[in-house]
Amino acid sequence: MDKADVVIVGAGPAGSSAAFFLAQQGIEVVLIDKSHFPREKACGDGLGPRAIQIMNKMGLGNWLASGSYYRCNRVRMVSSMGSRFEAHIPAEDTPYPYFYIVSRRDIDYKLVETASSAGARVYMGHKAVSPVVSNGTVKGVRTSCNGEETEISCKILVCADGTNGSFAKYLGLQSVKPHAFAARAYFSNVKGLDDCINIYIDERIPEGYAWIFPVSETTANIGLGVSCPKMKQLDVDIKRLIRWFVSEKDTSPIDLSDAAAATDIKGAHLRMGYGRYKSVADGVLLAGDSAGLINPLTGEGIAYALESGEQAALVIRHAFSKGDISERALMLYQNHLNKNFYMNHRVYELIRFGLANYTWMDKLIKKGAKHPELAAKFTSIMMSTAKPSSIFMPKMLRCMLF
Repeated sequence: MDKADVVIVGAGPAGSSAAFFLAQQGIEVVLIDKSHFPREKACGDGLGPRAIQIMNKMGLGNWLASGSYYRCNRVRMVSSMGSRFEAHIPAEDTPYPYFYIVSRRDIDYKLVETASSAGARVYMGHKAVSPVVSNGTVKGVRTSCNGEETEISCKILVCADGTNGSFAKYLGLQSVKPHAFAARAYFSNVKGLDDCINIYIDERIPEGYAWIFPVSETTANIGLGVSCPKMKQLDVDIKRLIRWFVSEKDTSPIDLSDAAAATDIKGAHLRMGYGRYKSVADGVLLAGDSAGLINPLTGEGIAYALESGEQAALVIRHAFSKGDISERALMLYQNHLNKNFYMNHRVYELIRFGLANYTWMDKLIKKGAKHPELAAKFTSIMMSTAKPSSIFMPKMLRCMLF
């Protein structure tokens, strides 16, 4: 039987981050994933300021800045009625006021490599079948690879298998249901791309938005996200909606008239709503999407995944130093997540309802064009570099009203 101090199920950003920071502290860690990397992953591919900050901690700043990945410094937001504002990502809110467009294929592979280089043992193509439980306590993980099952014993298990993962359920931990669905494809022959990420609000995209993220001067990641309840209620065909957006929607100043699909449309569910269920148990922590750590307003989850992985590693180290891996001891992790995400996510959910009020959003965007400080604040909120409640500060309310 194989063994380690910690086994991490899922080698996405949360799992790789946890593995890296654990290995750095000399903790024996095994990172497993059912897929072989590199592999494709449907995503908007955006790395915002908070994700960049953690990746710099992991020594990946030079890799990101190598010049091979498109860097955006501004946000362009367009309403259903054609109003728009453009704003730089405010430098006063972050030391990294920019945005990289990097495919999940590249991001996830590089993160796994980095965790491995730090000392984590990485097992690709290993599916987590079930936890090994003795006297109500997790003692390891049963995995399957090429039809053969094996067990890896551990003291602590980190569940980071994403929105579609079910491993937490085997451990008796409840998870929020997916709240949104997002899909994207890459398109070539796109004209007018600049240093902006482009966000479009439209009444045909219920409780969501469309995006155009530049990958190069002529190629873009184009997609959209909608709420699952509205998707079901209105019988939304998301592939058809993307085709409509590309072929019929006025996306100026971006010109999609000659845009050609370079890939198939691929999508994924998004599990939002952190805080409705606990993220720890005896010897178990949930990280990233498994814990519902996706921004309820934007659908962004990479930064939260990286941050939760780092925090999980810190709490695990503390638990080992105290010789206590009980749920009570691991509540330090839950408390940290609550402090950093719980209230912010509730406010993001409140703002998200505004996306469904297209008249209100048009007015907000018009006011953003008139008042640069309002556009800058909303941009910081979308980047998660400012508290979402700051949109309700008196100064911002005056901008919205006058």
